[in-house]
Amino acid sequence: MLITFYLYTRPWIRIEMVSLAMLTVLLTLFYLFPYDGSKGHTTDVDILSVFGHPALVTICCLMILGRGLTLTGALEPMVRILARLWKVTPTGGLLITLCFAAIASAFVNDTPVMVLMLPLLLGLAQRTGTAASKSLMPVNFAILCGGMLTSIGTSTNILVLSIATGLGLPPVGIFDFTVIAAGAIVVAILYLWLIAPRLLPAHTTAGTVAAREYEARLIVDPGSKLDKLSLADISRALSRKINVSRVERSGNTLAPDLQLRLQAGDAVGIIDTPDGLRELATFGKSPLVDRKTLEKFVADRASRADQHLAEVVVGGDSAIVGHSLKAVRFAEQFGVAVVGVYRTNDLELRPTLNPASIAIQAGDVLLVQGREDRVEVLGSQRGLMLISASLKVPRTPKAPWALFIMGIVIILAATKILPIHLAALLGVIAMLVSGCVLFEGIGRALSLEVVLLVASSVALGQSLVITGAAEWIATGVAFVTQSLPPAGQLATFIAFAALLTNFVSNSAAAAIGTPIAMSMATLLHAPPEPFVLAILFGANLSFATPMAYQTNLLVMSAGGYSFRDFVRVGTPLVVLMTIALSILLARYYGL
Repeated sequence: MLITFYLYTRPWIRIEMVSLAMLTVLLTLFYLFPYDGSKGHTTDVDILSVFGHPALVTICCLMILGRGLTLTGALEPMVRILARLWKVTPTGGLLITLCFAAIASAFVNDTPVMVLMLPLLLGLAQRTGTAASKSLMPVNFAILCGGMLTSIGTSTNILVLSIATGLGLPPVGIFDFTVIAAGAIVVAILYLWLIAPRLLPAHTTAGTVAAREYEARLIVDPGSKLDKLSLADISRALSRKINVSRVERSGNTLAPDLQLRLQAGDAVGIIDTPDGLRELATFGKSPLVDRKTLEKFVADRASRADQHLAEVVVGGDSAIVGHSLKAVRFAEQFGVAVVGVYRTNDLELRPTLNPASIAIQAGDVLLVQGREDRVEVLGSQRGLMLISASLKVPRTPKAPWALFIMGIVIILAATKILPIHLAALLGVIAMLVSGCVLFEGIGRALSLEVVLLVASSVALGQSLVITGAAEWIATGVAFVTQSLPPAGQLATFIAFAALLTNFVSNSAAAAIGTPIAMSMATLLHAPPEPFVLAILFGANLSFATPMAYQTNLLVMSAGGYSFRDFVRVGTPLVVLMTIALSILLARYYGL
């Protein structure tokens, strides 16, 4: 256990390799020396059974369900509402954003929520002239706090409760500890709203390169949300000005009058960044590429597959230089559609909204849309280079289905009609049948790191209990903390798990902390729930270091934060949450 924790902190070895090595050692150990003691019997076969553990099944299913919500853009309407609030009152907008982020992360994995919020916060900072660094870290911490609200909020929660249930803890419902967590999160939200921004540096984005703008063709299909809306209506709905170059209707070109109402069949020339074009296509439920054209050259079912936007620069040695995309049959050759072309002198691009007819020059940047595997192929072609990460184009017509399915899963699990692992598995099947998630995209929804980390953590936790190691450690902890009041004992467990989660990993904190917490409760003749929840809450307090959680690293880069910024803002939050949670736990369980 100690060697594993040490290796988890080393930057020169991947977490997946450490987890795999730990599993290999445990398998070899219990194969050569099967253990048979008072706590139970363990062999190498029992270690391998962790890959069928309900915790691992639940976590994998929830990752797929979360992908369904993000791919369909189910949460994006709320993000647009937040953008309008920020325009009216930035201070109030930050408070509402913090609350929304916390609530959303109670049901969706933390990382997709942060990925969804990141472009919004960066865009708002740019429009309002404020520093994005003042809001990125507080919103990130609110997301991490919100994961404590439900038993499915994070993979750590599922892991802790599954280990504890295997050790005799009665099954815990989705909302059984929501009241406790909500009380502490109120304290956290106030800190993140009123104090944290004052502790953070005001990093501007002045040194960053301006995003490239493309002239793309937005198609108003029958049933599109843009049908019958004026250009002014669209600007108000998005809370920003849209740059419309022209509108083509029935072979005629119309001036972009703000009061012009769009009709089905219109082709709207939009000049915007890839993020802006994606937002427009999502809001209007309108494609950036004519669907009939797309079906001519895209392989079977590709039009239903996950669509990506990516930027590709054309080098001087590319075979397409000097030719039009139509002449070289670019779309048919690579299975992608060119949405727009960027050129330093873009006046040459204005005569047509059809980028396929433009003669490509060296240095041009193509904005392409297609399946992820097709986009990646472009980067391996001579003279073509991907220069930006691809952006998913949400399948917005499926958004209501994704929300409905996720809601049914939560209701089934919360009412205990079905166990969470079965409800989540049925939800995944429903997502696949409805087309919210495709079979081709399941592999990208699952994280090998998470799968191996959870499996190895469960195996380690079981080994600690059966061999008596957990009880031995708990005896020492009970001796040290016996003079403390119950709230102090719970605070010790929270602080212990928080220390591990900030410097090792939250799964490791769950693996070692949960068995010790159960043994500690037995020694003290106390209910096990508050001690298990102390580990659960502590393992989620990933605020003090950037390496504590992957979203910390995400905002560290975007906000220009240093390690010291996380220590200065995150450590007080860890202390506040530890005090609040320990008091609330002791009172709730009458200790």
